[in-house]
Amino acid sequence: MYLNQISAPLIFAYTFFIIQILYALFTLILWIAWQKLPIYNPVTEGIVHTRISVIIVVRNEESNIIDLLNSLSHQTYPKHLFKVYIVDDFSTDATVSLLKHFQLTSPFPLQILELKAHPSAESINGNFKKKGIEWAISESDGELIVTTDGDCIVPADWLTTIASFQVKTNAQMICGAVTFSEPSIFAKIQAVEFASLIGSGAATLQIGIPTMCNAANLAFTRRAFIEVHGYKDTASTATGDDLFLMHKIYQTYPTQVHFLKQSQAIVLTQPQPNLVAFYQQRRRWASKWHLYSDWRVSAVAVFIFMNCLSLLASIPTLFINILPLIFFITGISLRWISEWVLLGSLLSFLKKRHLIVWIFPVQWIYPLYVVFFGLTAQKKGYSWKGRKLDQ
Repeated sequence: MYLNQISAPLIFAYTFFIIQILYALFTLILWIAWQKLPIYNPVTEGIVHTRISVIIVVRNEESNIIDLLNSLSHQTYPKHLFKVYIVDDFSTDATVSLLKHFQLTSPFPLQILELKAHPSAESINGNFKKKGIEWAISESDGELIVTTDGDCIVPADWLTTIASFQVKTNAQMICGAVTFSEPSIFAKIQAVEFASLIGSGAATLQIGIPTMCNAANLAFTRRAFIEVHGYKDTASTATGDDLFLMHKIYQTYPTQVHFLKQSQAIVLTQPQPNLVAFYQQRRRWASKWHLYSDWRVSAVAVFIFMNCLSLLASIPTLFINILPLIFFITGISLRWISEWVLLGSLLSFLKKRHLIVWIFPVQWIYPLYVVFFGLTAQKKGYSWKGRKLDQ
């Protein structure tokens, strides 16, 4: 009887408030997990002799590829212990010619593979990157496979840190941190938002729910890749070469998938130059959420979407006296404070403390962004690097 007497506006107000409290608690749980994740101190005694195969699939990277190659030239890891395999994904610019010119004087072993020369090139249906990685793995002999992207710059101790971490932890997969350069205000906003993704991936992995990782800084053993049958079962999707592989390896080795929390292994990549490119990138990322095999990962995604949707829905109710102002201010304050705590820690680790002032504008943009891409992800198809994919 009492429940029937509660007005709809009051139900909405309490629902909104409870959702914001749950979100704040969830964010603080992520912060605690991040704080508990130990910073790895690279092994200094002894020498690691792990053979590494660095695999990079590139497409139309003429403006970035030389910077990546130069950063690989400065690796402190012994050059006789790693070999770089670059797979060209049907580039239409000068990427291949630049690679071949660099190869003539490369200070490290470098092999160039062109997907157009792959035996099954004509039958590749969307999964170009996965096919490229599989091909490079079949051509390589490294015990440890390390991947990055053509628009990245890797730090000098990148491979040394990854190799020693793998030996110390016996990890079958290592997820590394990635951050953006900041040539513009738009890039700064992307860097803050992306820091939340990197930190959330690390924290959820720490609590046993692997949600995300990034192929721009990823390592896994050849043994694990073979044991989980690589990209089998996900080969038909153009994206997810990192995330779906992590889920499969985690299912087989739940205690041997780790996040590498060490500033010497942070990879720098390029932000999207404009809103159109950003839209296509995030459409590509969002297109795979419905393929998650772990219900917990899907539940986290749905929870964040519903939280952002409730926040947006609450704003017009302020003007028609449905949601009391005190409920809105208290709820959003709890949300924002928890986000500042988490993002402040993440940006400090990523050496981006100067971006902390950009957290506030991101907090206004983020709910719109999540709801927009959550809805547009239902529509198939996106463009990426001059190629239209219907997935």
